[in-house]
Formats: sequence, C-alpha cells, structure tokens
Amino acid sequence: MISARFLAMLSTLLLVVGALLVGEALHGGVVTGEYAVTSPYVVLRVVLGGVFIALGYRFQSPVESYVEMPSGEPDRSRESSEGSPDPDGSGEFDPEMSPLGGDGLDHVDADDRDDRE
Repeated sequence: MISARFLAMLSTLLLVVGALLVGEALHGGVVTGEYAVTSPYVVLRVVLGGVFIALGYRFQSPVESYVEMPSGEPDRSRESSEGSPDPDGSGEFDPEMSPLGGDGLDHVDADDRDDRE
C-alpha cells in the first residue's frame, strides 16, 4: 500500500503543477496576448492543467491520516489545563519577565518624539 504522506505529497505536486500550467496559459493567452486564446499552446496547457488539478484532488487525503500524534507523547489538552508559565496564575503583565525592561515602551515613545522635533 502507498504511504499516506506520499499521497499527500503527490496531491500537492499535482495541484501546484496544474495551477502553474493554467496560470501560465492565462498569462500567455489573455494578459500579454502573446498567443491566441484558442491556440493549441493555450488550450493544451489549460486542459493538461485541469487534468493535473483533478488528479491532485483525487489523491488528496485528510490531514489526520498522516499527521497523528504518536501514542508516547502526552496529550496537549492536559498540558494547557495543568500548568501555566505564569507562576502566580494571575495572567497580568510582569515587568521583570519583559524583554523591554521595567519602563516598557516609554523609551520608544520618547525616541519618536525626539525624531519629530
């Protein structure tokens, strides 16, 4: 059996190549007018791009089938409810933990005022 990740990669590849073919045909036929809209160059690219897009959707698989959490890892829902990076659990701003220091954004506002003067 073919791997679910391989099918996902194949689906993405077909969708991208199909979109590029259709887009290039539209660009050459409509935007720049380099080719007639009914020329074999444009028609072949639109048809081939449509076939690639249809095949890409055909091979598309749900994300859950190839991105599963291994059973050895903890459940993420329990992590968020159990612990918080905030030790006191208040959820308020802690100036000691701020990378800006205790003055916050005051020095940035002061720099802006100096530049305007």
